[in-house]
Amino acid sequence: MIIDRINNWFTLSKQYFFTYRNGFFNLSYLSNSPELIVKSSAKMPFMKHNEERQVLYADTPFVKGEFYYVELEEGLWIMKSDMFYKNNVSYQPIYDKFLPSDYYFISINSIENELTNDTYEFNNVKIKNHSISFSKPATDFLNGHFKGATEIMYILYFNQEWAKKNILESTTTPDTVKQLLNDTQKEFLNYSYDKKAFKDLIAQLSTAFNHKEKPNVFELKKLTYTYFSVFFDSLEREDNVNSNQLSYGDRIKIGKIEHYLSQNLFQKFPGVDNLAKDHKISPTRLKENFKIMYGSSIFKHFQANKMQLAEQYVKNTDLKIKDIAAKFGYENVSKFSQTFQKCQGILPSEYRK
Repeated sequence: MIIDRINNWFTLSKQYFFTYRNGFFNLSYLSNSPELIVKSSAKMPFMKHNEERQVLYADTPFVKGEFYYVELEEGLWIMKSDMFYKNNVSYQPIYDKFLPSDYYFISINSIENELTNDTYEFNNVKIKNHSISFSKPATDFLNGHFKGATEIMYILYFNQEWAKKNILESTTTPDTVKQLLNDTQKEFLNYSYDKKAFKDLIAQLSTAFNHKEKPNVFELKKLTYTYFSVFFDSLEREDNVNSNQLSYGDRIKIGKIEHYLSQNLFQKFPGVDNLAKDHKISPTRLKENFKIMYGSSIFKHFQANKMQLAEQYVKNTDLKIKDIAAKFGYENVSKFSQTFQKCQGILPSEYRK
């Protein structure tokens, strides 16, 4: 028992320190429950807590931002995190083994990465990546964030008792969801989501959290059930339920490759073999791990980001479409327009009108 308590103390002490590994500052946070997350975070250096507004303000050497929280009912919380990263940062949950750890979480993530190329004709060029994360209680996982990135997350926390009563015992819950909660092999998921399906929900959540002096609890409670419904629908895509069990090293390596690609969108796709060689990973493993983390092939992900940036050129510059096409490496403007339409749902000429 004494050894257990010493080991537990050592684990809990990690929340007051950071380590540096693989180019990232690794920060830990106490994560047994949302209540404990709030209480422990409020005690951290460089943090300010406004209990009436139900928000934590962070301005540390690593991040700057706000963290809103609302307890909707016993066993159900909703939170909003809006953070700007001053350095490369990775987060890892830690758990007090002498306290219950029985909360699931689901989060809608929107990450904007600043592009650092000097040749942009306008300011504030960013590429957005959207994903859903799901974790079972007491799961150990780690996510990396790059310097200059802004991430907004809308997070649901619900404990096992609440899940049993409202999800597992409900006759309207899809079998896919029940299987996920009951499958002991699938502890953590992360996959890309359809922006259109979540657009209205995100807009309404943002309004509810920014309501006057404090979050609109009544509206957030209504939106929570819409949140669950949209999440359930997203799981109906079969490839979404693949378990995301990449190691720390694999997640960081794939993240670095994705970041490299996002900073080189004017260039042609370098090819899987070249990327694998440069980052010391086998082509097969690269393709598999990238699909697990980002929900699509490397080329499709690169192409989608390329067209995101092209959209900003169509919108914010007076360059001719053929000149934008050439800037992005397309010798054939027709091919560029077809790719733009495939990714953005509209021809660049029509978008500009």
